[in-house]
Amino acid sequence: MHVDDTGIRLAPGFSGSGDVLFDGRRVWSFSVDRASSEAPTVAWPKRMKRLLDGRVEVRIVAGAKEIYAGEHQFGTSTERLRLVDPQGTPIIVDKWGLFQRPFEARDPSVVHAMTDRAAEILRVMREDCGVEGWIAFGTLLGAARSGRAIGHDSDIDLCFLSTASTPAAMSADLWRIARALRRAGMRVTHASASFITVRFRGPDGAAAGIDIYITFFLDGLFYETATVRAPVPREALLPLREIEFEGRMLPAPADPAKLLEVSYGPNWKVPDPSFQHQPGPEVVDRFHGWFGSLMHGRRDWRHFNATAATSDAAPSDFAEWVCGQITPDTAVIEVGPGGGADLRRYAADGRQVLGLDYALPAALVRAAERMPSARVDPLNLYDRRDVLVRGARMSRRLGDRVLVAHRVLETLEPDGLEAFWLLASMGLRRGGRAYVGGVTRHRAAGHEWSQRHGAGRVYPFSPAAAEEQVRAAGGRVVERSGFEAAERARRGGPPAEWRMVVEWPERGSAAGEERA
Repeated sequence: MHVDDTGIRLAPGFSGSGDVLFDGRRVWSFSVDRASSEAPTVAWPKRMKRLLDGRVEVRIVAGAKEIYAGEHQFGTSTERLRLVDPQGTPIIVDKWGLFQRPFEARDPSVVHAMTDRAAEILRVMREDCGVEGWIAFGTLLGAARSGRAIGHDSDIDLCFLSTASTPAAMSADLWRIARALRRAGMRVTHASASFITVRFRGPDGAAAGIDIYITFFLDGLFYETATVRAPVPREALLPLREIEFEGRMLPAPADPAKLLEVSYGPNWKVPDPSFQHQPGPEVVDRFHGWFGSLMHGRRDWRHFNATAATSDAAPSDFAEWVCGQITPDTAVIEVGPGGGADLRRYAADGRQVLGLDYALPAALVRAAERMPSARVDPLNLYDRRDVLVRGARMSRRLGDRVLVAHRVLETLEPDGLEAFWLLASMGLRRGGRAYVGGVTRHRAAGHEWSQRHGAGRVYPFSPAAAEEQVRAAGGRVVERSGFEAAERARRGGPPAEWRMVVEWPERGSAAGEERA
């Protein structure tokens, strides 16, 4: 066997799962489906790879057998390698290749607090919405095995059964639950039209989350997110029963074993941290068509923003330029504040500042709470409902205001770009300006930048082509710079910064009437 900075080269004939431990702590699990006469190679997950810099003892365990042990130097750092989040909480890479904070590495008070919050969510669903929910997936798995949370798990999963007859009506059920939870003071994030997450701060100061999923029956099959489509009898689900989880009795399906078997297979009683759901396209494609996705790189950008929020980054030249164009009485709405360096600059002169982002880092949320004239709210440009509601609220706001966005447009897919200009047109139709800037890179350079910084995708954005969208949204570009350099960058030239100022004349003004 061999371990290096690219991955793990296993012995010929290896198959099954393995756990990777750094200095005695499990950080990742992998699996090899089929044995081969050739030595299989398992690459480090991309999110993990960018943190591999330092010395650490690597152990690889397959079942009860240690198959590798040795000190390894990753990268160039002479420090001990520690996989932790910005708050210092140990993290692992889960079966999806995502960073998680496992229960086994956190204080026991965390899972107890999450269990209490799950019970409160179930109460709100039942009393305010008339919906009965139950614990599901890894949470149900832990309850059925031992009555406790699984050590390598990191959240609590809940489900409810929708009896609606169409995906749109099912989604309406979920939105109704989300509104009730917000009224109860909870912070809710939509991942898709079939999946929401309640986020809060754990007792250890790190983030915690509880996921809520739609389930339903269709044509004799039971659907449980985009991972399960199976002939499950209703009697296996209803009526709900109670099961012990972390010292509390919580609702569960009538036959937990049946639900766990369709989710995890007949060997569900055997722990396997590397287990991955592998649904076929007949499940995944249906679910995506019915319920879509509101994630669009959100996890990568949340990680990128969390890192930026804990750095001492200075405000950008773009923010200084904007501040030179506006007065201290001008309210600023920033789309995509990222780590918050520019948001702090806008608020430094006492301006009222609102930061809107679909990947708000917890550090920025806490920082905004300490700023008297600034606040941050979630906004997902891929959720048209979210955009329309926010645009309507902005349109009712009186007084001088501007919309700013720096290094945002090049990160958006076409529907996100369309939504951005829709938001701007709604929010600035009483009169106002949008200050927009970014960096254009060609496709290969954008991919390299994203990989190096652990960020989401960036696209070869053309500010010149965006003018058509501006006009369609009722605005006009009144100032521009860097457009020609941006076009050269798209064709393979060096990265180029660009800026534009877009104006929406107040309705009823001479400019507005002339264009009408």
